[in-house]
Amino acid sequence: MSPDTEQSNPGATTDERKFLYARSALLGYFFLTGALLPVWASRIPAVKEQAGVGADQLGLALLCMGLGAVLTARTGGALLDRCAPRFVIVPAGVIAPLCLVLPGLAEGPGRLALALFVLGVAHSLLNISVNTHAALLQRPLGRSMMSSCHAFVSLGSCFGALCGFVTAYAGVSPLAAFQMVGALLALATLLPMGALLRFAPPPVEKPSRHRETARRSVLSPHLLLLGAMVLTAMLTESAVQDWSALYAQESVSASGAFAASVFATFTITMTIGRLLGDRLARVLGRVKLLRSSALVVVCGFFIALVVPWAWALPVGFALVGLGLSCTVPQLFSAASEIDPHRVGRNLGTVAAIGYLGPLVGAPVIGALAEQEGVGTGLLLPAFLVCGLALGAGVAGPRRATRVAHRQAR
Repeated sequence: MSPDTEQSNPGATTDERKFLYARSALLGYFFLTGALLPVWASRIPAVKEQAGVGADQLGLALLCMGLGAVLTARTGGALLDRCAPRFVIVPAGVIAPLCLVLPGLAEGPGRLALALFVLGVAHSLLNISVNTHAALLQRPLGRSMMSSCHAFVSLGSCFGALCGFVTAYAGVSPLAAFQMVGALLALATLLPMGALLRFAPPPVEKPSRHRETARRSVLSPHLLLLGAMVLTAMLTESAVQDWSALYAQESVSASGAFAASVFATFTITMTIGRLLGDRLARVLGRVKLLRSSALVVVCGFFIALVVPWAWALPVGFALVGLGLSCTVPQLFSAASEIDPHRVGRNLGTVAAIGYLGPLVGAPVIGALAEQEGVGTGLLLPAFLVCGLALGAGVAGPRRATRVAHRQAR
């Protein structure tokens, strides 16, 4: 089994057809990536009761899940530079849904923490694999397709949340629900396997041993800046997911249905924005798109947090979702262009830094919300997003090319 970058593809017409099939298959795996965690998240209250853990113990177990994701993103990315990601996606796509069963079996805080750590590892490996393969597939195109891929993550999240809702409404136990949905997703993983495996991206010239050693010894500040921007975007998305409905109830005494609709508008506009994101990137360029997206997010927070009428909440958070929609995909694309020989490692580094966002943001926003109210807590991501607009220049294609050339010397 050799890396994708060492394989060739004779026959232009055949290759184009195989590429289209491979891209379509990859979208299915992005859908799977988005579907997994909402299935688990929608049954957290039932799992908490079944495992006999308190809120503090559940918080530690969720922290273990995040730590598993962070560690795997970094180490898994390095693995993918040695082994073609398309050969990792399929086994990871089978294993990750089956790991859903583990939290349903867990009893006690220790076992629940271990189960969630394993689930975090499996999901993170699948996530970094599909993103790395998408980066390799988009290289011969000469343009990004990452935003449209991430749109299928959003669609998968809706499917996973729906599965969780239906099983909870029907009174199905968490274990039975995880078994059914996990088996369904694992079997679905095998359907597009052939189309995914038949196409290998074109080769990249191998660097000299001296250049390879130089690259390994440098952790680019440029890469760290991209990671910090991804951290901000993921923290903001997590903050809206966790606190928008509660803020609606606190600020305008919204009903449960209206509060839920606030987050629903955020999810819908994020999905629409990702479907259009690749076209917008071609028209505006990546840097302008990131800057305008950050400004849209800031405007959305201003409307939601300052305007004192109920209609401002769904409108404001809809704008936040629209602005955030293209941010992470475009930053991932920028990271993948820094060095074509370290696509997996660079993406893994950026993703690992990004995963720290929800881990750090949740307790900080929670502490601010406890002292001053949820609206004050949401000011944190609103201010951080301003940094996305100021730092968008580091994601420019020319900047990435210059860094790659400098590291190769």
